Amino acid sequence: MRYIHVNQKYLKILMKGFNMNIWDYHDTKMQELKQLYNKISKQTQNRLQEIFDTLNFTTENIYNIADNKTKKRINTYIEQWKEQGLLKNNSYFTVLANNIYKRTRVNNSEILELLIYSAYIEEQNKLEEQEKQIMYEDANYYYEQGQQEVNKKKKPSILAMALFLALLDQPNYSGFNWKQYIEATIQYNAQQIYKQAILNMQQQKDLEIDSNEFQTIIQRQNNQKININNDKISGAADLQMIGLNNLAKVEGIKEVTEDNSKVRFVAVEDESTTKMCQSLDEQIFNIKGYNEFTRYYGNTAKELELKKFKIYGLVLRYKYASHNAGIIIIAEVH
Repeated sequence: MRYIHVNQKYLKILMKGFNMNIWDYHDTKMQELKQLYNKISKQTQNRLQEIFDTLNFTTENIYNIADNKTKKRINTYIEQWKEQGLLKNNSYFTVLANNIYKRTRVNNSEILELLIYSAYIEEQNKLEEQEKQIMYEDANYYYEQGQQEVNKKKKPSILAMALFLALLDQPNYSGFNWKQYIEATIQYNAQQIYKQAILNMQQQKDLEIDSNEFQTIIQRQNNQKININNDKISGAADLQMIGLNNLAKVEGIKEVTEDNSKVRFVAVEDESTTKMCQSLDEQIFNIKGYNEFTRYYGNTAKELELKKFKIYGLVLRYKYASHNAGIIIIAEVH
């Protein structure tokens, strides 16, 4: 077996132009996701304000034992959350809610913390299905693209939902899967709002969710998920889907290739190309079978060092999934 020789200088020019629009569809889906996040965030802010107004806690009573009326109200909320399926695992929120429900004496501060937490849990519950659908559409596009790059004549098959969920369940760039990241983020975000609420009470300030203190926190939280600044998109959801889309594309390639097919990793060389991508540039990989290769590896830029790897199949890890790399199929000639 031999391979068609491609002028690599021409290939680099071609890939750079190709790379400018390869992520256009993804960027559109991220804008759609950002709009969804903003819409639901407004509802969460309204709920937080409702919590502040209803409880009317102050620095004088925040650490007091909750009165019977307040305790009964929180127990009713917890029972509703159970019916809604929001207490479905051993998350911190579930443990906190069950603990408060069982006790007769509970501090007002514990109730405030739980209700703030519940606002974020309810937010994710509203988001979950729509978020998953947008992410699926994003991944499916690149799954089909992978097939079409190999065989343009054949109509591509769609990404099976089971495969999409399996890819989404893989560890992402941070070492967690998406579900674990969301759970950790909810806990962190709720704690930020709770701490600011306590600080406002101590400083004799009203609990107004539209105040600069709370809005600064909420804006930062929203941007950590997706931040769109002119034409630049960043954030956890963006990185999650770049990695997942690369994985989906690989699965699409596998769908229509023979066992002995190979691909070439082509890195687009510009000012934002990472050392990881540069080290993989021009290396050839088996779609199926073992691959031995070298690349830079490390959790931070300072920790990067060249290492050897041996893996089975074509595995694109999130660590080197970026806007500045592409996979080129090497055509076979028999």
